[in-house]
Amino acid sequence: MADNIDKKIDKIEKSCYELARKELKELKEENNINSEQIISEKIENYKQELSKKYEYELSKIIREYNRNIFDFEMGEKVKINNFKSSLIENLTKKITSKFQDFIQSDEYRTYLFSNLENLLSKFKSKSIIYLTENDYSKFNQEIENKFNCIVRKMSNDNIGCCIVINEDEKISIDNTIKTNITECIKNISL
Repeated sequence: MADNIDKKIDKIEKSCYELARKELKELKEENNINSEQIISEKIENYKQELSKKYEYELSKIIREYNRNIFDFEMGEKVKINNFKSSLIENLTKKITSKFQDFIQSDEYRTYLFSNLENLLSKFKSKSIIYLTENDYSKFNQEIENKFNCIVRKMSNDNIGCCIVINEDEKISIDNTIKTNITECIKNISL
C-alpha cells in the first residue's frame, strides 16, 4: 500500500510537474508573443518617430536650400542689374560724346534743318522753335528767315536739335538729341 501511495504520489507529482511544465510553456509562449508584440510596437513607434524626425530634418534642409537658392538668385539679379546699369550709363556717355562731336560737324547743320523741315510740315500755323544756346548763336537768323518762325534758346544740356511748340494746335514735339538718346536707352533697358 505504501508502495501504491508512493506510486500515486509520484503520479500526482509527475502530473503536477507536467501541468506546471505545460503552464510554463504556455506562459513562455504567451510571454514571447507579448514580448514580440511589445517589441513590434516599440519598433513601429521608433520607426514612426524616426520617420517624423527624418521628414522634419528633410523639410528643414529643403527650406534652407530654397532660402540659399533665393538669396543666391537675388544676389545675382542685383549684380546683373548693377552691371546692366553700368553698361547703360557707359553707353549713354559714349553716345552723348559722339553726338557732342557730331553737333560740331558740318553734317549737323543739314541734320538740324532737315529735322526742322520735317517737324514744321506737320503744323498749319506758326510755331516756336527752341534751340540749344550753341545752335541759337549759329543758326537763329537763318532758321527765322527760312521757316518764318520764332526761335528761342534752351540749355545746351539738350545737346542739339530742337523742340517745336505750336500753341495754336497745342502740340509740342521734343526732338532734342538728349531726348532721343534717353528714348533709345529706355528701349535698350527693357
